[in-house]
Amino acid sequence: MAPFVHCSTLRPGRFTDGSYGIHYAGDSETVALAETIHHHQVLMAATAEEPGWTSNFRVLVGSIDHELDDVDAVPGVRDPVNYGPSQVEGAALRAAGSDGVTWESVRHPGGRCIGVFWPDVVTIPVQGAHYMYHWDGARVDRIWKHDTRELFEIV
Repeated sequence: MAPFVHCSTLRPGRFTDGSYGIHYAGDSETVALAETIHHHQVLMAATAEEPGWTSNFRVLVGSIDHELDDVDAVPGVRDPVNYGPSQVEGAALRAAGSDGVTWESVRHPGGRCIGVFWPDVVTIPVQGAHYMYHWDGARVDRIWKHDTRELFEIV
């Protein structure tokens, strides 16, 4: 429920200007890590955070049994920086009653992402792995997986 109640125009996303929430997810843990690492790096750089172990992220595992609109062919929706075209597309689809969108991951090519417009589209998730991200002052350079006590370098 958090993505739908903790939205803000100060934190827009690929398919929202921030005036409404979207639940974003990847089709694998690898996709989810690539996407969250990217967005965490953007936030940390924008706020000039000091280096260190900065944030914990939990993998949430759920399922969807609704049809989502594939937007891969829509011009501009996969732009790595400019979210203007994807926000326009997201708003139009949501207003038309779409349950959400699916597209190829920008941060992990070959993987798939979803953006769900309504809370009842996603099953109640269960927690998967738990990660801690390390910010080196310029990027996330490594992550720690709590349950297996593994450290992964990010290249």
